[in-house]
Amino acid sequence: MADSNAARLSEEVLQELSNTEYACSNLQPLSGGTANFIFKGTLIQPLANGTKEVAVKHGEGYVASVPGFRIPTTRCRAEVECLKSIGGLALTKGPYAVRAPKLYYFNPDTNTQIQEYLPGALSLKDYALRHFSSPDPSRKPLCLELGRSLGAWLREFHAWASLPEQAELREELKSNEPMQKIKHMANYQTLVGTVSNFPSILGEAQETFEKIKDATAKELDRPDLQIIHGDFWTGNALLPDRPLENGDQLPVFIVDWEMCQFGLPPLDLGQMIAELYELSLFKNMDEGKWLIEGFTAGYGCVDDDFALRTALHVGTHLVAWGSRVAGWGSEAQVQHVVGLGKDIILRAWDKDRVWFEGGDLACLFTKH
Repeated sequence: MADSNAARLSEEVLQELSNTEYACSNLQPLSGGTANFIFKGTLIQPLANGTKEVAVKHGEGYVASVPGFRIPTTRCRAEVECLKSIGGLALTKGPYAVRAPKLYYFNPDTNTQIQEYLPGALSLKDYALRHFSSPDPSRKPLCLELGRSLGAWLREFHAWASLPEQAELREELKSNEPMQKIKHMANYQTLVGTVSNFPSILGEAQETFEKIKDATAKELDRPDLQIIHGDFWTGNALLPDRPLENGDQLPVFIVDWEMCQFGLPPLDLGQMIAELYELSLFKNMDEGKWLIEGFTAGYGCVDDDFALRTALHVGTHLVAWGSRVAGWGSEAQVQHVVGLGKDIILRAWDKDRVWFEGGDLACLFTKH
């Protein structure tokens, strides 16, 4: 169903663009998108800056990969407003240049976007699976620096989004409130729902998980919520498909802004850290821990409440999503991840900072 929709929509989008400067000779489906249909478009005529390929996103009122799941198209407008506003925010120090892609075109009647395309790119998740499959301690400095660049960029984004100059963007993002509820459902309601899948591991925590679900739902009404990316994970950070090397500055694109919403900044950190941690837990990649170490250092100093809320989200992601990644690990590994996620959640909920100081997430509490 999803594939047939993609083929039909590809023809419709080609027709839509045919009378614009973004007319394409073909659209090639790209992997990685779940909510929207995403293609690589080959332009019939290069743009004035020489661009020959673009990313084409098209949104419908349902999730592209699950057509039966309805989702509002206001998310497309939210992404566009973010990309228009964030264009000048880039971190270019060191070996990585981190930024969002440029927005070239948007048709609000069809929810079709044209964005800058990063040729030959992989998501950070796929990059790690391809390039970190064999142990190599010499990669540690470059992984630390990549994590640091991502963390520093995220800190700049959170600070930028809170400035008075972004008042108009904040007003626009009020229309993306449905994404708040979807994010909560996908994480904290799923957390509770996962108990029945692992009763011997999670059964004793069900009551606490229920309290966490209710408490995090109330957070959505907090007056101090800030703009967050909302889906900040290894699948939405793109970099070129070539080995990390000293002296080589690589572009890193932060993509998929449709979940941009009002929320707590620790949610952005927690999701990324959990996904990086899974590289270590499932694939035995030290690079996952090195990236976390650099990421937290790049984001910089946070207080204990921030760190514990981040850890709570890390544990929630491990239980809710680490248990559902098809083909990532053995049954024993999945059970270990679920158990570890539970421990992280309960310790964060109890504000047991000392417990974290002796574990893999100690860097969250380091005063960088």
